[in-house]
Amino acid sequence: MSEMRRGCIAIGTIKCDMCGNTMEHGKRYLLLEDEEDETIKKRYCIDCCTSNGYADYVIEKGEKVLTFFADHPSS
Repeated sequence: MSEMRRGCIAIGTIKCDMCGNTMEHGKRYLLLEDEEDETIKKRYCIDCCTSNGYADYVIEKGEKVLTFFADHPSS
């Protein structure tokens, strides 16, 4: 299964598909969409993303930032 990752910001109340926590307006989350079946979408909160390897904190221009597209763990 091939997935497309999208870093999003909630514009309403969204529920994490992994832990069930509610993400309020303005919170960041990850949307995983199956490239073969676009109706399959999963939304994950930041805590679930970082604990399951979908996101990581990296140092960019001297600042620690969250990315959903990290190729390697931060140092």
